Amino acid sequence: MKLFIMRHGEAAPQQASALLGGASYTSDEARELTSYGEDEVRASTQWLSEHYPKLDLAIASPLVRAQQTLDLVSDEIPIELRETSDEVTPSSDPEAFASALLARLQVEPAETVLVVSHMPFVCYLVSYLDQKVQAPLFPTAGIAVLDIEPLAMRGDLQSMTAPPEPTMSGA
Repeated sequence: MKLFIMRHGEAAPQQASALLGGASYTSDEARELTSYGEDEVRASTQWLSEHYPKLDLAIASPLVRAQQTLDLVSDEIPIELRETSDEVTPSSDPEAFASALLARLQVEPAETVLVVSHMPFVCYLVSYLDQKVQAPLFPTAGIAVLDIEPLAMRGDLQSMTAPPEPTMSGA
């Protein structure tokens, strides 16, 4: 089965300059995607849809920018089951999440699974699943593709994909 681990698109800084018309967010959880971040996600989604035209399961962090990222993905790729999980936030335990996900996939098989989350969670999740690789740095809207063997409780990193330089929407 394929597991796609995706970092959300570029998000607005928590304290954007009011002089430049930027918003100030009361918490990290509320930060939204920038228009550039939306374009990044669309570019990565295009690549994903060309190779994998549907997703069986998608799990996203409850943080706004991850939810917005998954919304953009689901605009282009049909998703059979979509979930929000507190277990894939920036400070979540990647080992606990991976163990629970792989155990779940032993009894609820899926061919394609997408996890949308944040740094540093995404990099540690990849290195936990494929212990042959060091924790990779993820660009915003980057996707790691892993072959997963739920019964063996491990994965094999196949590729890391950065979004192509998006063409700016509205330009």
